[in-house]
Amino acid sequence: MLSHVSTLRMNLLSRLHLVVRSSLFWMSCGIAALSFTAYSQSLDNLGYQSWSTENGLPQNSVHQVFQSTDGYIWIATEGGVARFNGIDFKVFNHETTDEITSDDICCFAQSHTGPLWIATSDGLLQYSAGTFHRYSTANGLPTSRITNLAAAEDGTLLILTSDGLVSFDGQHFATLSLPSSASPSAITTARDGSVWIASNSGIFQYQSGRVLPQPLSSPPTQKDITGIGFFPDRSLWLRTGTSITILQNGQSHTLPIRRDLPAARIQSFLVDSRGQLWIGTSKGLFTLDNISSHPQAVPALSSDSILSLMQDEEGNLWVGTETSGLQILRHKNFRAIPALFGLPITAITQASDGALWAGTSSDGLDRWQAGTVQHLSTHTGLLSETILALAPEENGSMWVGTPDGLNYINGAKIRTYTSADGLPDDLVRSLLSDDDGSLWIGTRRGLAHWQNNQFVTLTQTDGLGSDLVGALLRTHAPSEHDLWIGTLNGLSRLRGSTITTFTTKDGLSGNTITSLAEDPHGTLWIGTKATGLSVMSTTGFTSLHRDDLPQTIDSILEDARGDLWLSSGRGITRVSASALIKCGSSSTCDPHPVSYGRADGMPTEEAFGAGHPSAWRTAEGLLLFATRKGVAVTDPVHLIENLIPPPVVIEQFTVDGVKIPLRAAKKNIAPGHTSFAFEYAGLSYVAPAKIRYRYILEGFDKQWTEAGSRRIAYYTNLPPRHYRFRVQAANNDGVWNEIGAQIAFSVQPPFYRTLWFLLLLLFLIATIALLLYRLRVRRLESQFQAVLAERTRVAREIHDTLAQSFVGISVQLELTSQLLAQSQVSAASQQIDRTRTYVREGLADARRSIWNLRAITAQNSLPTRLTHLAELWNQKKLNTRLNISGTYRPLAQSFEDEIFRIAQESLANAARHANATQVSADLNYNSTRLTLSISDNGSGFSLIEGYLPSNGHFGIKGMHERAAQIHARLTIKSSPEDGTTVTLEAPIAEGKETATHG
Repeated sequence: MLSHVSTLRMNLLSRLHLVVRSSLFWMSCGIAALSFTAYSQSLDNLGYQSWSTENGLPQNSVHQVFQSTDGYIWIATEGGVARFNGIDFKVFNHETTDEITSDDICCFAQSHTGPLWIATSDGLLQYSAGTFHRYSTANGLPTSRITNLAAAEDGTLLILTSDGLVSFDGQHFATLSLPSSASPSAITTARDGSVWIASNSGIFQYQSGRVLPQPLSSPPTQKDITGIGFFPDRSLWLRTGTSITILQNGQSHTLPIRRDLPAARIQSFLVDSRGQLWIGTSKGLFTLDNISSHPQAVPALSSDSILSLMQDEEGNLWVGTETSGLQILRHKNFRAIPALFGLPITAITQASDGALWAGTSSDGLDRWQAGTVQHLSTHTGLLSETILALAPEENGSMWVGTPDGLNYINGAKIRTYTSADGLPDDLVRSLLSDDDGSLWIGTRRGLAHWQNNQFVTLTQTDGLGSDLVGALLRTHAPSEHDLWIGTLNGLSRLRGSTITTFTTKDGLSGNTITSLAEDPHGTLWIGTKATGLSVMSTTGFTSLHRDDLPQTIDSILEDARGDLWLSSGRGITRVSASALIKCGSSSTCDPHPVSYGRADGMPTEEAFGAGHPSAWRTAEGLLLFATRKGVAVTDPVHLIENLIPPPVVIEQFTVDGVKIPLRAAKKNIAPGHTSFAFEYAGLSYVAPAKIRYRYILEGFDKQWTEAGSRRIAYYTNLPPRHYRFRVQAANNDGVWNEIGAQIAFSVQPPFYRTLWFLLLLLFLIATIALLLYRLRVRRLESQFQAVLAERTRVAREIHDTLAQSFVGISVQLELTSQLLAQSQVSAASQQIDRTRTYVREGLADARRSIWNLRAITAQNSLPTRLTHLAELWNQKKLNTRLNISGTYRPLAQSFEDEIFRIAQESLANAARHANATQVSADLNYNSTRLTLSISDNGSGFSLIEGYLPSNGHFGIKGMHERAAQIHARLTIKSSPEDGTTVTLEAPIAEGKETATHG
C-alpha cells in the first residue's frame, strides 16, 4: 500500500505543488520562523479572540473596556453596558434596568474600595451591591454630557464634562476650576491613586480637594490633548489626535502621525506592564517595543478603527473597536510554524549544523536553514513521501526511515537501503545514531544495527521483548552506556552483548513502550500506550498511575529547568520531574501539571506519535512537537506563567428556579423547596475554558467536589439547617484561589419541625401521658374500691345471711342439747326439725347471695321480699307488722338489696338482741324519697356503745355502710324503756325507674 502511495505521488501535480509550497514556505515563515531565539517577542506569539453582537455584545462600538476590582470586564457600548466573565455577557440597558435612561455609555471609573461609576450621555450611574443608582442634573450634576471619569484614592470622583471638571464626594457635586483658567481635556488615575489632569495650558494633579500644577522639565507644546497616562516607571505620556508625546528622563519624544503611523487619527494609547507601547488608530492597531523602535501593525487588527485599549491584571490586552466589537490579545506559550500549518507532522529533529528537518505523513521531508528551504520527496530520491523516522549524523547528514526502506542524505546525495541490502524489514519505525557512528534501526521484524557497511539484526530469539521495535535511547550515564529498546511487549536493554527485557512484572505500568527519555541525573522516563508513565531510577522501575497525566504518551522531553513535557492525543502536559518523583502515584500529592492545547497557541491539541522522534529539543532550548496540523513550538525559558489566582464570584443563586438576591443580609429559605442551584465563575481571561473549579456545601458535603470546568452546582432536598456554599477556582496554570467565594443561607424547617412546635408537642405528649397515668391510677383506684366494696358487701351478705342462719342454728342446737340432756326427746326432735328449717333458709340466702339474681319481678321486688321476711319472723314467734304506702315503682336491684338487708338486720337485732315480741315496719314510696321505719318493743341499748362492734358483731356498722352505699340517711333511736326505732331515708329519682346512688 505504501509503495502504491509513493507511485501516486510521482506526477506532475506533485511537482507543481513542490515548487509552490517551497515558495510559500519562505514567504510565510520569514525571519520569525527561523529565528527561534527571538520568537517570544514576535507578534506571531499573540493569540486573538473577538466578540460581537453575535456572541452577546449589546453593540459593536466599544468606547471603553474596564476591569472592576472584583475581576469582571465591563464594556461601554452605544447599546448599553456589558459585564463579561470570560464566557458570558450580562447586558444592562434601558430595557433591563430602569435606572439606565440612555444606552450610550462613555466610560468607567472605580477606586480600590469604592463603587463602580458609569458615565452615560444622560448622567452618571453608580453600581454597587448589584444595584444601580442614577445621578442627573436634578441631583446637582452641572451637565449630563460626560466625556471621562477618574476615581481618586480617597473616594472622590472627578468628572470631565463638556463644561469643565466636577468633583463628587458621594453626596454633593462641586465644580473644580483649574489655575489660570485652564480648560481640562483629559484625566487619568495614577497607580498611587492620584488624579492627573491635562489641559491646553499644562498638567495638574488633584490631591485632597486641591488642584496643583505640575512643573515639567519639558512642558508639552501640544494642544487638544485627548489622553494622558503613565509608563511603569511613572514617565508621562500625552495623546492627541495626531501624535503621541512621551516625557521621559527630562526629554520629550513625539511620534507624529503619517511619518511613523500610516493612519488618519490616533484614538487610543496604552503602555502595558512590560513597557510595550500600543497605539490604536482609525486604521488599525500598532505596537512598539520602545519609543525608539518603529511601529509594527498588528495583522489581526490592521483594518479596524481602535477606540479603546486596556490591559487586565493578568496581562491580556483588550481592544475596543468601532465596528468589530471586542477583541483580546493574549500572549501564547506556543506557536505554529506557518509553513507547516495544517500538515500532519510525523517526525522532527535538528541536525548538527543547526538545520531543522520535519517529516510528514504524506508530503515528504522539509529542511530549512538560514533562510534556505529544501523540500525532499520521491522526486529527489526518497523512497516514500511518508516519513516515519529521522536520525541526524554529526556531519549534518540525515538518516530517514520510510515504509519502503532507509535513506541516507548527505548534502545533495541520497542513498537507499532496503531489505535487499540486509534490512530485516523495509518499514523503518525508528532510528538512532550511535556515538560510534553506527546506526540502530527499529523495524517490524527486529532491531538492525548498521555498522561497517553491514546490517546485524537482533530479534525476539536474541532476547528482545518483541520483534516490533519502537523508541530507541542510548543512555549517557558514566558507568553504563545501555541501549534501551521500546517494543510491543516490554522494554529491552542491550548492555554489551546481553539483552534483558523488563515488563509489568518488573514494575512497568505497561508493556507497549511508546517513548523514552533520560534526564541529566540518569533517570529513565518511559511512556506507554494507555497505561501512563513509568520511571526507572537506581531503585528500579516505578509505575506512576496518575489521573492528572496523559495515559498514552507519544513523546517525552525535558527542558533546562527540569520540567518534563509529555505529548499525547489530548495536548501537551508540563510537570516538574522532581515533584513527580516525590508525589509518585499518591492522589493526595499534587505535582501541579499544566496542560497546553489550542488555547495556548498550538495548531491542534492532538500530538502525532506516528514517527520517531515526534518531539525535539533544539540547540537553542526550544521544544518542537509534531502534531496532526503542523509543528508546535515553545520556549521553556520564556514561558508566560499565570501566577495570579483567579477572582471567584457567585453569579446567581436560585431556589426552585427563583433567584435569591445575593446581597441580602439574611437568606432564609422557606420550607417546601427542593431544588437549589449555584452559578459561579472564575474571572481569569488567559484561558477561560481551562479554569477548574471545586466546591463544597458546608453543612451537607463531607469533602470538596471536583467540578472540572462546570460552572454550576445543583443540590436537592436539603434538610433544614444552616449552610455555607464555597467555591474555589484554578487558572490555566493550576494556581488556585483558595479563598474563593462563598454564600451563606438557611433552610427553614416546616412548622412541625420547629423548636417551639417540638416543645409544644413534648408538652402535649407529657400532658397526655400524665392524663393517661391519672386515668390509669383512677381506674386502679376504682377497681380497688370496687373490690373493697365487693368484699364489704360479701362480708355484709355473710353476716346478714349465713351468719344469722348459723346463729339461729347454733341456738337451736344448744336448746336441743339441753332437751336431750333432760331426756325430752320429743321436744328435742321439734328443735331439730326447726334447725333443719333454719339450715334450708340459710342455704337459700347463700344461694341468693352467690348467684345475685337480680331480675325485677313481682316475686323478688322490695315489697314482696319484705312481706316474705315479715312472714318468716311471724313464724318465729315475733309479731311483725308490715305497712306499705305510696306508689310503688321498681328501683335498681342493688338499691333494693341494700334496703332489704338493712330491714333484715333490724328485724334480726330486734329478735335476737333486744328480745322484742312485736315489730312494726313501714315502707313508704314518695315521689323523691323512699322511707323505711322499723320499731320494736325490745330492751333497747345504749346508742354510743351500739356504734362500736361488740363481741364480733358488726350489724349496726354494716347497716350504716349499706345506707352510705345508696346515699341514704340512717337514724337509730333506742332506749331501754321505748325500744329501738330504725329509720332509713333514701333519695330516688322522680319519674325514673332507678334510684340515684353511687
